[in-house]
Amino acid sequence: MQIRNAEPSDAQALAALWTVAFPGRRTAADRVRQLETGIPYGGIESAYIAEERGRLIGAFRAYRLTEWIAGSPLPMLGLAAVATAPDARRRGVGRALCRHAIRLGRGRGDVVSVLYPFRPSFYHGLGWGLVGELHAYRFAPDALPEHVEAAGVRPAGAGDRDEITACYARVAERSNGPIDRDARAWAHHLDPPGVYAFVFEDDVVRGYLTAHFARRRDARGATLRVRELVAEDETARRGLLGWISAQRDAFREVRYDARPDERLDLLLSDPRPPRHGAVRPLWFPVAGRTRGPMLRVLDVPAALAARRHWGGPPGVGLTLEIEVEDEEAPGNRGPWEVAIEERGARVHPRRGGGYDARLAIGAAAFAQVYAGELTPRDAARLGLARIDGAADALERAFRLPMPFWLGDEF
Repeated sequence: MQIRNAEPSDAQALAALWTVAFPGRRTAADRVRQLETGIPYGGIESAYIAEERGRLIGAFRAYRLTEWIAGSPLPMLGLAAVATAPDARRRGVGRALCRHAIRLGRGRGDVVSVLYPFRPSFYHGLGWGLVGELHAYRFAPDALPEHVEAAGVRPAGAGDRDEITACYARVAERSNGPIDRDARAWAHHLDPPGVYAFVFEDDVVRGYLTAHFARRRDARGATLRVRELVAEDETARRGLLGWISAQRDAFREVRYDARPDERLDLLLSDPRPPRHGAVRPLWFPVAGRTRGPMLRVLDVPAALAARRHWGGPPGVGLTLEIEVEDEEAPGNRGPWEVAIEERGARVHPRRGGGYDARLAIGAAAFAQVYAGELTPRDAARLGLARIDGAADALERAFRLPMPFWLGDEF
């Protein structure tokens, strides 16, 4: 088996493979157009194919993106569309494709990788760990409070795109998980038919939401689907939520996948979904918990050195020893000495001497700890890590103020 960069002449074969591997509404022609236009995250240049005796047996896409984690912009490999031809399955082709992607990402300087798994256990075994979650809410609009700040919300116009993108960029830079978006990505988010954008403006755009209005079946049956809600501050957030509340006469139901820290369960006057059933005799459902992206650290010392946000008081002089068991990238093992300072950390191979805390951990669990998904102590409790020394200091070091969230799917 040989793996090589795809060429324009491979587009039809790639589209046919992915249409079989990922059945749905997208046709082969749709996939060819995406390869040609590059919308949303890259075109044919991002595709790699596996061949055996001149026949296409597998493929993947390796997007070049930038992701904000723990206050730092990290070069990221977006791994997508990992597919094996039906007559080549159960032969290790998918694993070989992923291993090639890991080497590719490390070779071109990517620090982390993100993917959406077809089966989490498969990618977990290769060093990716689940990060982030969303709470899928269904509620009546009048369950949200009415906020006077809703007066600052208006429909977005064609001239608002630059301000929307600037607003998103400012929020992303202080968040944990979102990626930088170029013009192609914004076309994917703002331009599809049936998608409407609204902005909260106070001199400048400080928040926005995108929504889809489901087809009305009866006088009270319409659904408002909030696709994305981004706000720079609580005033903007109150304005956007107040706008949703004000739609109570037009929509019976709102559907919104919220971050856990938004705490809609406490904000909604009735957080129960419409027409809900009991889950226990005296308990009721509130939202469905959904998981999606998986994260892998491709370059452990680079990720540690780039990290700007370390929990606890700055300048404490904390020294950690970190060893990562990574079968796919042995160079990640270390152990690494991490000297945390006020403005970041100095990282180098362990040279001996004392440390405040030591963490030995597998690659998938390390990715989860790095992104704030899993605390070091919980990793140890679950048998995924070993801690020596000051566990409290280690907990503090990796604590992040915001949960991981990624609004892009690829």
